Amino acid sequence: MNLLQLGVDGLATGSVYMMLALGISLVFSVMRLVNFAYGMIIVWFGFMLHVLWGTGLPYWLCVLGALAGTVLLSIVLARAIFMPFVGAPPATLLLASFGVAIVLQSVAVVLFGEPARPVQTPQILLTSIDTGWFRISVLQLLSLALGLTMLVGLEFLIGRTRIGMEIRATAESPEVARLMAVRSDRVLTFVFALSGLIAGLVALVWFAQSGSVTARGDLAPTLKAFVAVVIGGLGTIRGAVLGGLVLGFLETAMSGLLVGALSGFQQTFVFALVILILLLRPEGLLGKATGGMR
Repeated sequence: MNLLQLGVDGLATGSVYMMLALGISLVFSVMRLVNFAYGMIIVWFGFMLHVLWGTGLPYWLCVLGALAGTVLLSIVLARAIFMPFVGAPPATLLLASFGVAIVLQSVAVVLFGEPARPVQTPQILLTSIDTGWFRISVLQLLSLALGLTMLVGLEFLIGRTRIGMEIRATAESPEVARLMAVRSDRVLTFVFALSGLIAGLVALVWFAQSGSVTARGDLAPTLKAFVAVVIGGLGTIRGAVLGGLVLGFLETAMSGLLVGALSGFQQTFVFALVILILLLRPEGLLGKATGGMR
């Protein structure tokens, strides 16, 4: 077993899960919303990329168009559905997110049907580089680059900009933030837009790996995102990063260790280890955010 190869694969997979978790944690930190519609935003990126590719546009223009679409979709959902429920009980917000996910899925089924639709990927992203010690694909390099850029960008945004200060203030105490003239509607709109952008970037890597999108394909990314945030601690950036990386390394390690008949039980062993982690640390490795988001 090549430990260096497992480490590279685990870091690349963990980067994807880290980005998934960041999109969930950002929204939860300012609104206490567990957004189960997040996976469907990822699915809709796949369909938008599929449709735009069919127009004959260059691939990267299609990607930019689909990213703009996911950001717009996230903003529309925020202002039309979620923001009217600000201050509502957590159960109400949870039901609203379930309802949004079901509606988005139903619309996708009506428009695109049940069969999988192809999502084109440039051949260069599927090529691999062999260093002699390990092999890494261009797509894995893209995952690592996106994850690192997103992490550095968020740390700068949250820690060094005015909108970041407003986000932190709203996450810490919405009531005090309002007394300080922080416009909660502006903050929430920005956070949902950022969450939509993150969903689109994750979807770019996700569908480049799978090569197709289905209307009911939201379960896998939604599940991975929530497992990652629960491992790290819901509502914190550092928790999302740690949880995503831990989940990525666990999956990669299990794929390398389990051979033969046991290979089909990879996810079983992964979730068993996740349960063990939560038995030891029920609040997550870095603790849940009851206020703040760092």
